[in-house]
Amino acid sequence: MNTILFKPTDFPGAFKTLVKKGTCLLFEGDESQKTAYYIVSGSVEVLTECMDGTQTLLYTLSEGSLFGELCFMDVETRTASTYAAEDCSLLKINQHVWNQSMKNTDSINKVYQMLLYRFLETNKVVARLGQSSVSHRLCTYFLTLPSWKNNENSITIELPTHVQLARMLNCTRERITVVLKHLHKSGVLEKTDDKHKTTIFRSRLNELCYGILPQHPSD
Repeated sequence: MNTILFKPTDFPGAFKTLVKKGTCLLFEGDESQKTAYYIVSGSVEVLTECMDGTQTLLYTLSEGSLFGELCFMDVETRTASTYAAEDCSLLKINQHVWNQSMKNTDSINKVYQMLLYRFLETNKVVARLGQSSVSHRLCTYFLTLPSWKNNENSITIELPTHVQLARMLNCTRERITVVLKHLHKSGVLEKTDDKHKTTIFRSRLNELCYGILPQHPSD
């Protein structure tokens, strides 16, 4: 997930900092400290802390994204945890820098677009986690991928790793491996000549997981 709306020049006076892969930048429930970050390079994972001690991946943010900005909107505690998925170069934004940036109407519009997009993405996470089985959660994830256009029946994409999918669906990596093997065997997923990419068939996905017969049996 990433929509590049902001540029480093949108935050004059922000302090540049480098962080190593695995660094926890924000932790859900902590006091905000009135600090947000802009990603110059690298990527971070935004996760929610579950009651059973596990974490569920909400989305990944990369270059051009902000995170932690809700602290400037009277949200006193962090609403999610954020970890560096790789070595990152960040701009550290304080209240003064934020206030200066938000004097620009264009910046305010960018924040609105960003928050709306993340709200919609988080709704997708809630929808798939509401499914009772890992198979249905994975199917819901596939069916809500942004790569689908109009009424096309198949897409070819690079899937997240088994570990990433497990974190997104709140299950074990081993379970994801079993479910993916079943989807390949059922013809929902097919390998391509590019070993990094997989073709997903929408009609077969609907038929297998939801009992919806394909409109075009020939696929």
